[in-house]
Amino acid sequence: MSENKLPYVQLDEKTTRRVLTYGEGLMLVEFVFQKGGVGQPHSHAEHEQVGYIAQGSFELIIGDEKRIIKKGDTYYAPRNMVHGVVALEDNSIIIDTFTPIRADFL
Repeated sequence: MSENKLPYVQLDEKTTRRVLTYGEGLMLVEFVFQKGGVGQPHSHAEHEQVGYIAQGSFELIIGDEKRIIKKGDTYYAPRNMVHGVVALEDNSIIIDTFTPIRADFL
């Protein structure tokens, strides 16, 4: 089994992204946010997304629902569902899984 971890990409002053590994149809991505960092609300026509909060906490929006998620929590964003986050602490980390892979991240 090979590892195909890519370098960190600075998305803005408060957010970085790193592809941890991927295959033909599945991708694992780490996002690191500083307090106040925003994952703008958006949706994916082609991708399902499952997230795991590895560290810190976030305000999460999925569809019409808004809630606080913290270390150990998970979420699911189906295709075409608007979702986004705001980091509530420095060094808050989300591990996201996408299927199919996000070719735009490569």
